[in-house]
Amino acid sequence: MRQLSTSLRKEELESLRNRLKSKSPPKNEWEEFRFEIDGYSGIVYKNGKVVYHEALVSLIESVLTEDGCIEIGSDEAGKGEREGPIVVAAIALDAEGRKFLRARGLLESKSIPKRRIEELAGLIRKVSISSHIKRISPEELRELWNRGNLNDLLSIWHLEVVKEVLKDTEACRIIVDSFDRRRLEEAFSQIRGVEVIIESDADLKYPSVAAASILAKFEYQKSDKTGIKWI
Repeated sequence: MRQLSTSLRKEELESLRNRLKSKSPPKNEWEEFRFEIDGYSGIVYKNGKVVYHEALVSLIESVLTEDGCIEIGSDEAGKGEREGPIVVAAIALDAEGRKFLRARGLLESKSIPKRRIEELAGLIRKVSISSHIKRISPEELRELWNRGNLNDLLSIWHLEVVKEVLKDTEACRIIVDSFDRRRLEEAFSQIRGVEVIIESDADLKYPSVAAASILAKFEYQKSDKTGIKWI
């Protein structure tokens, strides 16, 4: 078994404190406290991050809180690479799905090793309400890029995958990892009756965006990138 980590909100941290029968003092200035259950340990940091043994997943999941909203998140992979496709993904998660994935380290998506991407992608598909992936090959991208700005194209693709997910479920908010706020706001202005959040580094805060990031990365990793360049 391995170590996992996630971030706790203030009320979640208080809930964890209340559930623990005993706590150990911190060992450095960054720690809030330590705890141990049945030989498995955890560390809570002052910034809200908690690092814990995988055996404590159920405990961590039990203190997490999410509203009843169905949330759609979208993100892309491959944009900053010289080889391979660009992959854009969107996914819908309910409250239970978001808690399940947060407890398993999803909000640490930027630091998740490649070998664990496939495992997480499988978990994400199991708990998702709906998901959609668009893969743009280097050849297709070169042709399209000659006719438009890359961020214009990305904004359209994000909107496309979100619309596909909306065919399967209603949602009360849509969150897009921002790369160009103006273009994304323009593209998503046609979405009515749903809150749209466009935010940089959204994958560090919103489980649905982190999940979309993992699905996009997994699809990108599967691609044969040898010798295929779009820049």
